Parts: sequence; structure tokens; C-alpha cells
Amino acid sequence: MKRLYYLLLLVCGCTTVRPAAVTTAPEPALPTTAIVRGTIRNAVPNDTVRLWRKVADQPQRTQLKFPVAADGSFEMRLTGLNEALDAQLAVGNGLTVYISPGDSLTLTADRKDLLETLRFQGRGAHVNNYLTQAQRHFDYDFGNLPENQHGAATPTEFVQFADAYRQRQLDTLAAWQAKAPLPAEFVALRRQLLDLQRGLSILRYAGNQKGQKQQEPELPAGYFDFLKTIPLPAEGMWAVRPVFMQTLAFFHGAYSYMFLLPPSGQLAAAPGLADKLYARATADLGETVLRDQVIGELLMGQLYDHPTTTREAVGAVLPTYFARAQDSMYVRSVRQAWQATAGLQTGQPAPAFSLRNTQGKTVNLAEFKGKVIYLDFWYSSCRPCLAEAPAAEKLKKQFLGRDVVFLYISVDRKAEEWQQTIRKFALASSNSVHLLDPGAAKAASAYGVSSFPSYWVIGRDGRIWRGAAPRPSSGPEVVAVLEKALAVKR
Repeated sequence: MKRLYYLLLLVCGCTTVRPAAVTTAPEPALPTTAIVRGTIRNAVPNDTVRLWRKVADQPQRTQLKFPVAADGSFEMRLTGLNEALDAQLAVGNGLTVYISPGDSLTLTADRKDLLETLRFQGRGAHVNNYLTQAQRHFDYDFGNLPENQHGAATPTEFVQFADAYRQRQLDTLAAWQAKAPLPAEFVALRRQLLDLQRGLSILRYAGNQKGQKQQEPELPAGYFDFLKTIPLPAEGMWAVRPVFMQTLAFFHGAYSYMFLLPPSGQLAAAPGLADKLYARATADLGETVLRDQVIGELLMGQLYDHPTTTREAVGAVLPTYFARAQDSMYVRSVRQAWQATAGLQTGQPAPAFSLRNTQGKTVNLAEFKGKVIYLDFWYSSCRPCLAEAPAAEKLKKQFLGRDVVFLYISVDRKAEEWQQTIRKFALASSNSVHLLDPGAAKAASAYGVSSFPSYWVIGRDGRIWRGAAPRPSSGPEVVAVLEKALAVKR
């Protein structure tokens, strides 16, 4: 037909028409910028919105800070993006977000309760609203985790509960995908996280059984086979993508207790201890940075949580750890822990502190010299801490009128939550004193407290009588410790 058209032009004597040159429009440039702006209600002076992200060519996560204006508004502009990223967004507390090049997100949140109030609008909102809901109803809903709901189940039954919990999360993910597509990479990351969370629950269940019975639990053959399939990052904690960060941090402690510690939770000096620790961890985790971080964190936890009872055992492991560890940051931290806890041994002067009580009055540790002090570090949302409240009330009554002071130090950041919890759980008594150490910046730091609750006994002479003291719920054990301390006069 085209040839006939040109022929007709020639027959008619018309001027020959040449077809115009075909030009191809350039491909539109892919976006490389994402913008996140919004309003933070109840922002505090000099507040910031912080973002931790993993950059491919950098070994560790990087942190960006964006100022929050007096009216609570902020804007972050992320440039040079060539792929989507998962990141930790923090305003006081932190949550995971997922940001793609070209996103233009507007968020609103209340700083006092980021998890419950965070909402997104704009391009990229669907995936982030799903992620917020998933964290609200699953990732951070610790009370409903399988290990906290089904601790009395048999091992086989518990695995079924863990599988059912994972399936609920997959069903929620599918429901959001049905509303609108979610990025394929994000869905893959989420599935990997659910596998890791399932493995953590199975590991924690076994650890809980070990702790409750104070012996190694009887488990079916192949119970720990999941360790070969879950996505454990060889590069370790500092380099892991933010979406895995929280679960991996919990995994460190659960793995260490299950496989590297006795039921008491305290290392005991024994021949070949270092070789035994490394042999087990290497079998499960390989010759990896993750293995060295798990062992390093175990050593730091022993030094800070049980400084007066595990120092000899830790000291026996340190030469092997320093020779084999691949993570210089952890090596430095372990050295610091060893040095910091040298002064927390039995008989050493108890670290001094000055903190405010519930009436706003400054209280010094030295004010109680001449009395035995039962020191309790806690915070208001710590379930294990509050579970001790009934036993603590009984213990205080048992020593009422005697030279024992029950000194509670909360590390809550919000004074109003601290005071409300004291009232709700009836923690006050005539022989107790409540002090606030916001963010564990003073007293808790001086005592190297890294897990809660943490108990100490200080003698009449102001020196450490017992670190890692028994809990109130230990009954006769804690009574015996306090009676012995009382029997020693200044």
C-alpha cells in the first residue's frame, strides 16, 4: 500500500515526498530521590528524626539525622538511590520502614506512642502502612508471641503453634497484597524475616524449658534443624539489613543460653571451656563474624550481669576470643567490659550515684550506709520485672523494721509512666525507695546493667556484697543472702 501511495504521487506529477526520519525519544531518567516529610506531635526541643540504612558498599549501617521544627514538621530528602531500601526510622523509639526511589511520603505520628500512631500517605504509603501494622500486631506484640502463649506445650505441639503464628503473618501479608501490589523484593525480605522469627521462637521455647527445669530439655530428633535453613547473616549485627536487626539481636541471647551456657545462665571455669564454646558455635554458625559477635556478646553479658561470679571463667576464654575474633568493634567492647567490671567484684566499694525520688528530691547512695541495700534495676514495661512484684511485696514485709532498704531504680525515660506503674502495682512501702535513672545513664551504667531485672546486695559498709543477687521470687535463697549480709556489722 505504501509503494502504491508513492506511485500515485509520481503519476499525478506531485512532488516526491520522503518519509520523515524516525527519532526515538530518550528513556525517561529513573528517579533517584525519595522524600519523607511529616509532622511529629509532642516533639521535644532539639528533636530529630533519625534514619539508619544499609549502603551496599559500606560494611556498617549509616545514620542520618533530620531536625524537627518547633511545630513538629520535618523533611528528609534521600538522594542517589538506585534501589529500594529498608531502614530504621526513629523518633524516640524506632520502627522499620521501606523506601523506594521516587517515593514521596507524608507521615504523622505522636512521639509518645510511635507504634500506635504512625500513619503514611502518598507514594510508597501502602507498603509502609502494612509494615507499621505488621510491627504493631506481630513484631512488637511480645505478649502474644508463641513462646509467651504456649510455654506449657510439648516440643512437637509448640512447633505447630510457631508454624500457625507464621501462617497468620503470611495471611496478613497476602491480604495486603490483594488490596494493592507490594514490592517483590519487600515481600521476599518479609518472608525471610518470618522464617527467622519462627526459628527464634522455637529456640526460645527450648531455652525457657531449660531455665524452668534447670536442666537440658528433652527434645525430638531434628528439633534444631531450622538453624541450617533460617537466614542468619554471616556478616553479623553491624552489617545486617535493618529489617533483620531486632530479631537478630534477640537471636544472640537465645542461642547463647541454649547452646553455650549451663542452665544456671552463668559460665563456670572448666578445662577447655574456650574450645568447647568455639566448637559448638562454629558448628552452627560457621567461621563467621556472626559467630564471633555471639560469643563476644555472651562474654559481655556474663561480665555485666554476673560480675562477681563469672569473671574467672570469662578470663579463661578471653585469650582465645581475642585471637580469633574478626570484629574489632566487639573486641573493643569486650575489653571495655572487662575493665569496667573490675570494680564490681564482691568487697569493692559500691558505685556511688545521686538520683531523684518520686517527690523530686535528690537521694544519694551514701545516705543508706549502715544498712543492707537490696538494689533492684527495672523499668515499667519490663514483664519479668513486674512479674516479681508479688514476691517483692512479701519480701519487703518479711524485713519490715529491720536494717534493710529496698532500693528500686527505674531506667524509664518518662517519669509519668514510672510513677503510674509504682501506683498500679503497689510497689511503694515504708522500707522501699524509688529512684529514676532515665535511659540508664547514671546508676545502671555504673553497675554495668545490661538486662532487666537486675539485683544487687550492698552491705552495711557500702561495699558490694553480692552481684547477680537472687530475685524476690527465689524465696528462701534471697532471704538467706539478706540475713547473711545483716549479720555482718560495720
